[in-house]
Amino acid sequence: MSASTPLLSLKGITKIFPGVRALENVQLDLWPGKVTALIGENGAGKSTLVKVMTGIYQPEEGEILYKAIPIHLPTPESAHKVGITAIHQETVLFDELSVSENIFVGQYLYKGLLKTLDWPAMHRRANEILTRLEVQIDPRATLKTLSIAQRHMVAIARALAFDAQVVILDEPTAALSQHEILEFYHIVERLKQDGKAILFISHKFDEIFELADYYTILRDGVYVSSGAISDITEERMVSMMVGRAISQTYPKVDCTPGETVLEVTDLCHPTEFAHISFRLRKGEILGFYGLVGAGRTELMQALSGVSRPSSGEIRLNGRTMRFHQPADAIRAGIVCVPESGRNRERSSPCLSPRTSVYRSSASSTLTAS
Repeated sequence: MSASTPLLSLKGITKIFPGVRALENVQLDLWPGKVTALIGENGAGKSTLVKVMTGIYQPEEGEILYKAIPIHLPTPESAHKVGITAIHQETVLFDELSVSENIFVGQYLYKGLLKTLDWPAMHRRANEILTRLEVQIDPRATLKTLSIAQRHMVAIARALAFDAQVVILDEPTAALSQHEILEFYHIVERLKQDGKAILFISHKFDEIFELADYYTILRDGVYVSSGAISDITEERMVSMMVGRAISQTYPKVDCTPGETVLEVTDLCHPTEFAHISFRLRKGEILGFYGLVGAGRTELMQALSGVSRPSSGEIRLNGRTMRFHQPADAIRAGIVCVPESGRNRERSSPCLSPRTSVYRSSASSTLTAS
């Protein structure tokens, strides 16, 4: 295949749902050894396009070419066989299985006439792939013992085990610390060196300009522009995303804060945080910054009754509060919205991802009453 030929091309892709044209005449080229950033606001059609590329959706119009040859992707398995894989922000892995099992799920290695699992071969092959990525993870470790960053590395290792040639990275750094993001950059560079065609989806412009060689912009499901990342500025990119010139991305809204609503003084936890003090006034948004593991989530859990602080004081509207359970905080007017579905049960026990919205809402109301 010529270096001037895209590894994967999507031409004139149109996807229609009842009453909605989710994608219309979308173009996308992915090149071997290059990163292409897919850029657009929420609702621009990025996720729909990824589902077309991975065989989950079938387009009403357009064609997909792999190595300049038209292909049909009626199922995710067909995309998988071609060598197209997607790694999402929420990795689709199995917590109770080992790293090796997750890497080879669906293509386990067997031995003998009885076709028993060849564990030594799988562990050895998994270790070879992880070493190739320069990642130090024990193939025998259970997945649930790994960090979020390590889970992403296992997902990438699985893509390599399946010999994926097109790797879609969908918001992969959203839950990573700065140090983990830098490690992820190195992984992407190694994938490029291996000749993989990479589609990178992110809302972080610094990552886009750091990693991408090319860009494609969508707006409201319509192809807007594409080109070399070196030929566009961030301001121009934002303008094409939203369809108008943006003079100030986050304009300052004048607001005079009111009286203190929440005051925390010298709040401590035996293992998670110590001597936390702050005040929150009406009309304010108070942000908490820190790396993964810094104690932000644990502090919010203490404020919402999920856990109990060992010392310190929480005052709400001038009254000292002691929350023994989330229901106490809900009654007082404090609700914790967890950071993601994966952590919902841990952060807010009264909500379960296996329960409907109606039942979860009723559960919270009944518990608090």
